[in-house]
Amino acid sequence: WRDGVATLAEAQTAKLDHICRKLLLREGERFLDVGAGWGALLLWAAEQYGVRATGITLSKNQQAHMQRQIDARGLTGRVRVELLDYRDLPEQEPFDKIASIGMFEHVGRAKLPAYFAKLHRLLVPGGLLMNHGITAGGTRNSQLGAGIGEFIERYIFPGGELLHLSHVLATMAEA
Repeated sequence: WRDGVATLAEAQTAKLDHICRKLLLREGERFLDVGAGWGALLLWAAEQYGVRATGITLSKNQQAHMQRQIDARGLTGRVRVELLDYRDLPEQEPFDKIASIGMFEHVGRAKLPAYFAKLHRLLVPGGLLMNHGITAGGTRNSQLGAGIGEFIERYIFPGGELLHLSHVLATMAEA
């Protein structure tokens, strides 16, 4: 919220555009949104940056919502959404850019090496990945700082496993 007076909708739009600019999205590129949620990033990237976008989700409700939006906005053929686990995504046609926003917290420490290895295989050489998520405040625990760990555990993602950024970066580098 750069100016401090933006509405929530304006802040959301600014966030989506910030992600697309960080990924250096260009028209015609193949873009993957892992854990695409309700499709805001997927649709923004296609409409504003002209990418050929694919979103994957494990939620039938999210997939149905995104498909309705794709159809309503005339994006059929340029944007697709699949009910699919990232581990099952075919690797024959890698993507130029990949975003994973708020998803890797659900992967867990034990599966993190395979997660990053899969994303690496899904990315063209020289492509870009943005992996954004919540990390732990300490290297020997899974708690967030400022005492909000219990709230996150109870209401945001019960059973989620937070890792310290140093562990995430080391695992990503190894993959």
